[in-house]
Amino acid sequence: MITVGELLLSRLHDLGVRHIFGLPGDYNMEFLDQVEAFAGIEWVGSCNELNASYSADGYARLAGIAAIVTTFGPGELSAVCGLAGAMAESVPIVSIVGGPPVRIMEQHAAMHHSLGDGDYDRWVRVGREVTVAQTSLTADNASSEIDRVLCAGWLARRPVYVRLPGDVARQQVAPPSSPLIPPEPAVDPEQLDAFVDAARRLLSNATRPALLVGNLAIRYDLRNLVNSLLNDRNWPVATQSMGRGFIDESSPHFVGIYNGGDSLEPARTAIEGADALVCVGTKFFDWDGLFTADLDLSRIIGLNADSGTVGEAVFPSVPLATALRALHEIAPARTADWEVTIEPGPLLLDSTSTAPLRQARLWSAVAAMLHPGDVLVPETGTPSFGVANFHLPPGTDVLLAPLWGAIGYATPAAFGAGMADPDRRVVLITGDGSLQLTVQEISRMLATGQRPIIIVLNNGGYTVERTIDGAHQPYNDIDDWRYAELPSMFARNTPMESHVAATEGELAGVLAGLAGRPDRLTIIEVRLDAEDVPLGMPRWGRETTALDYQVRMSMDPPRLPWGGLPEQTAS
Repeated sequence: MITVGELLLSRLHDLGVRHIFGLPGDYNMEFLDQVEAFAGIEWVGSCNELNASYSADGYARLAGIAAIVTTFGPGELSAVCGLAGAMAESVPIVSIVGGPPVRIMEQHAAMHHSLGDGDYDRWVRVGREVTVAQTSLTADNASSEIDRVLCAGWLARRPVYVRLPGDVARQQVAPPSSPLIPPEPAVDPEQLDAFVDAARRLLSNATRPALLVGNLAIRYDLRNLVNSLLNDRNWPVATQSMGRGFIDESSPHFVGIYNGGDSLEPARTAIEGADALVCVGTKFFDWDGLFTADLDLSRIIGLNADSGTVGEAVFPSVPLATALRALHEIAPARTADWEVTIEPGPLLLDSTSTAPLRQARLWSAVAAMLHPGDVLVPETGTPSFGVANFHLPPGTDVLLAPLWGAIGYATPAAFGAGMADPDRRVVLITGDGSLQLTVQEISRMLATGQRPIIIVLNNGGYTVERTIDGAHQPYNDIDDWRYAELPSMFARNTPMESHVAATEGELAGVLAGLAGRPDRLTIIEVRLDAEDVPLGMPRWGRETTALDYQVRMSMDPPRLPWGGLPEQTAS
């Protein structure tokens, strides 16, 4: 016999979880004792529950799945924002909440961490809004419910909620007879045949087909399938911002990032000029060109998590990989040429310059410092716009969360990425405003021996908000911390490197010392003018202002549906 807690840990281990993030609380400590004793899963403490959820998100994007442990009430509610982001961005996280003992809940006793009204399902109802499956474990249901919930999260690549009462965690159950095998999505043969027939009719006369990939192509690990189609059928491909890192951007098939009207011309021409466009795991929203994309829905084949679409027709139970294999068989070879974005050579910084550093020079320098195989973590806002202006080295993974768009995500996500793959170099680029939200996780990086490169853009406030409204309003100003000195506050005797660069020459000198992977955590505070922004950001700010504040009182509807491409999913 094993305990319910041990059963849960063994099933998590079967799916690939090797670390658990979170914080202790009196309702979850029985389970945490079992985590500490369990061989194969390591407890990774976090500074707060929000950071734990962001760290788990970053971990899952590299490892495939993650888990966090919080306590009933305040702990789990603090993690809700991160779980909502994972729900939006399709990241599987198992949220384990240590609950009060079953008898306490059955008696509706007034206990701490509740509202004192005896309603112990209140926070389960909150969790239901940001997860695809939920359960409250007992010794009787644990064997079936753990597998049900974990499989639902794995199939949907989204978070799940598991309440584990403190007394249930130690109750005895029978061990499983076999490991938990990651489930495969169900396929409806009739729907698949109908999808293929509809897709064949659209592709039959196509001479300029193209491919657009989004984040689900990453989550469902479709690289080999996509690359085979591109190579065999000679199609161009663009990525959405959420799909960065999926395609080798040095490939002759890569035409750039497609972001509607904000796209560079080669990507825009290839995607909007396609007479058949296959969208693999894409999500159109306002930041990704929903309102400016000049796309004809009748020419689009959409591949969603568990459905395929051709135009407005939706074919349920046709999962991504299955649909992609079928399309490969019927896809025509392309003979028409396409343009590619010519990547300029690296712009070398002037090591003798005393001129203030400008964004136009900064991002080329960042591009030049990246190595193949790096993990790049750009924060929402200025960093996410900056990294859109250059090609990535081969094998670069990008952890970017533009749909949820919560600033503060990047720092704990970078910590989670470092736990998932400690042999890779992590490059975190964050803004001063974002860092002030979740800076504590730098202490966890130091405590676990991580060696990331952290670039902090210090421009005195919320620059992304300045481009929308209130360019000179004090509510967009923040306190001017000494960012380069922060790591020394978090660790007394741990070696680290700290730099401040305000001029081009100063940054050139710092980056010259980063030829390889640092042997210690390195933080670089880059001082920039508050009104200096990267390419693309001013236009986005004007468009967002027009949408948010109805500057254009009679905005034309987008060519795509307001909700993006049609889809039908089990979640």
